[in-house]
Amino acid sequence: MDLGDIVLSWLTQDIINDDLYKGRCFQATPCSFLSLDHYLKSYRAPLIEEIRSNLCSRLELIVEGPTSKILSMEATQKPEVYYMDVDFGDYGAVYSVEAHTVRYGDVFILSSVKSEATEDFSCYGVTYYLAMVTDICMDDNDECQKHFKIKVAKDIGLEEDLQKLRYAIFLGNIIKNMWIWKALSFDKHMNNNFTLIESLLAPTNSGGDVCGICAKHGGEHLACFTEQLLAMNRNKLQMDVIESVISIVRCRHLNLMKLIQGIPGTEKTHTVSALLWALASMKCITLTRAPTNVVVIGVCTHFLQNFKDFNKTIDDNGLPFSLGDVLLFGNKYKINITGDL
Repeated sequence: MDLGDIVLSWLTQDIINDDLYKGRCFQATPCSFLSLDHYLKSYRAPLIEEIRSNLCSRLELIVEGPTSKILSMEATQKPEVYYMDVDFGDYGAVYSVEAHTVRYGDVFILSSVKSEATEDFSCYGVTYYLAMVTDICMDDNDECQKHFKIKVAKDIGLEEDLQKLRYAIFLGNIIKNMWIWKALSFDKHMNNNFTLIESLLAPTNSGGDVCGICAKHGGEHLACFTEQLLAMNRNKLQMDVIESVISIVRCRHLNLMKLIQGIPGTEKTHTVSALLWALASMKCITLTRAPTNVVVIGVCTHFLQNFKDFNKTIDDNGLPFSLGDVLLFGNKYKINITGDL
């Protein structure tokens, strides 16, 4: 079942029910898994519970959230999909001074009343639907949002029922959860490549994730970067992490994957930026993702500083690497690009 369909099937009573997934979400994660499918499925129920909990928090403070007037709603050829236009002048929002920008994956309550409490939706005569944005239509200049498509759990039905819905109440965005759900819903029959995932999950003997040939070279891989990395104030553990990754990258004998973890406060952002600099110096094509825009900016800022400090070094080909080889992808509405970035 699609994650969006699961969320849209909820009533407000379901969202505020902390026991909705009791028994399925709070079981201890096993130390070992019977199969890849067992591993992936073990994270689905907790993901759904996380969404419910987040929406519940917003629902409890619904009076403070963006509540906007619905200007129009039109049916489409699909019974559960509608075109909707709203006045997002932040009508009634307390915590924000800016108009809400609709994004794919936004979840709204479409209601016949402007609610001030969760209990209002249970009152006699109140009509409401949970809806999710599935598409956004822009103007001819691709600057302003004209209207957007929404999906509901069931067909609203008659035109008079559409006219009852007067307010759109923003609850939250679940697009990142949908990406995770898609990753957890991989099916081997869909022709996906699970080689790397299975190699990471498979039990191995001690040292099984190290190439025996490359291990003989010890720290030679890091030798050309040692002076610069020490200048970045990397400690012994961080240097070992960088050496381990560089060894894997340079290995031509095995395809290896390594999971490196760090508790909060261990300067993972600094270590990643130092590693990125080293890999860029090696002319390696590297993709780096981060969980928040703040971390993205942090990694980029430290990487740029390393570039300025150490790019005077000439490589074997006589050319330093260029910032023209570096691309930053992000949400233009959320990433605050300032200064040199």
